[in-house]
Amino acid sequence: MIEKGFFLFQSNFETFSRRVVLGFLVLFGLNACTEPFDLSNENIEDFLVVNARITDELTNHRIVLSRTIGFGNNVRPIYESGATIVVTENNATNYSFSEIESGIYESDQEFRAVSGQEYQLSIRTQNGLSYRSDKVIAPQQGSLDEVYVKRMRNEDGVDGVGIFVNSFDPSGNSKFYRFGYEETFRVSAPLWISVDVEPKLTPDGIGFRLVERPESQKVCYQTQLSNNINLVNTSGFAEDRIQDLPIRFIPADDIVVAERYSILVNQFIQTQEAQSFYRVLDDFSGSDNLFAQIQPGFIGGNIFLENDPDTKALGFFDVSSLSQKRVFFDHDDFLGDLPPFELDCEEVVPPQPANSNISIEERLEILRGFIIANKARLKVPPYIPPPGEFPTFVFIPRECGDCTALGKAEAPEFWIE
Repeated sequence: MIEKGFFLFQSNFETFSRRVVLGFLVLFGLNACTEPFDLSNENIEDFLVVNARITDELTNHRIVLSRTIGFGNNVRPIYESGATIVVTENNATNYSFSEIESGIYESDQEFRAVSGQEYQLSIRTQNGLSYRSDKVIAPQQGSLDEVYVKRMRNEDGVDGVGIFVNSFDPSGNSKFYRFGYEETFRVSAPLWISVDVEPKLTPDGIGFRLVERPESQKVCYQTQLSNNINLVNTSGFAEDRIQDLPIRFIPADDIVVAERYSILVNQFIQTQEAQSFYRVLDDFSGSDNLFAQIQPGFIGGNIFLENDPDTKALGFFDVSSLSQKRVFFDHDDFLGDLPPFELDCEEVVPPQPANSNISIEERLEILRGFIIANKARLKVPPYIPPPGEFPTFVFIPRECGDCTALGKAEAPEFWIE
């Protein structure tokens, strides 16, 4: 139960980055080959990977550069530093980007993509190679009409809540949609107490002292990003309308809805080329064998090496229109008659020495190592014995007494109770 909780809160970034890199590799193969693509004969160690999106939101936009390393299931990205990045609007206005972290570049000024205007991405890497994207015309602005929540039972008979969206463009020009989300939830440490214990070194050996446990370890907040691709094409619909589109299903016993939950749904209106790119990426990122023999004919990325247009970078320069809506709800709003998720807070026993005849000093050293490993917290205020006596502490998993094992103590700026 504890391990399940830990897995739940691990960042999705590494997993998603790996999926995207692998998907880009497949797309590259699809675009570059006239024969079935066989990566077993290719050196993939020096492909530039570009994650570049600008929208009509007035903000400092970010672009992430990395390179692939390894092969097969061991492919992983490493960040690309020292690049020069410029986005050009209508061959006239340049927006430069600066590196704020390794491989992460942010525009030096706020700007927005304007519908009907043309944008192009230029990248010059530290080793002197210059890449350029195709010119992309920003799509029209759109509006996400509604995000709503309802209690439901999924196809497997699991009770929970579903998140759905409605959207409508009366002009009929949007057509190509992509949806994502950011979800944030509140989580509390059920067995928080006001004291903790820490070891201290004294002239007489190892001792222990009680310290104050911060109030900030009572209630925390965790944010997670969607890592799936949710696409809708309304070209064949009677009207440009999306009705009751499922975005997320959350089982009633999931920790994210144990207390209070919020979801920000992102609707991107994008170009047909972007729709095709993400469709192929979605098809292959879920495959058990991404590097199987694949027939050509699908669209690849739109970023290429300037002096060799047939050499593609792995990625896509995406210019889209963004519309967002956020909703909040509490567990009892929809699931009050169902038990919420509960952490497994069974007592944790420190490692016991294999040899019962070892000295008390050696036993104290084992206890000290257990405490500083930071995987457990006191369950109840202890009695600190006099020097020379072995203390008895009752521990529980860290997340049961310290919510920062699961999230951040500071509430996000948008959070409301």
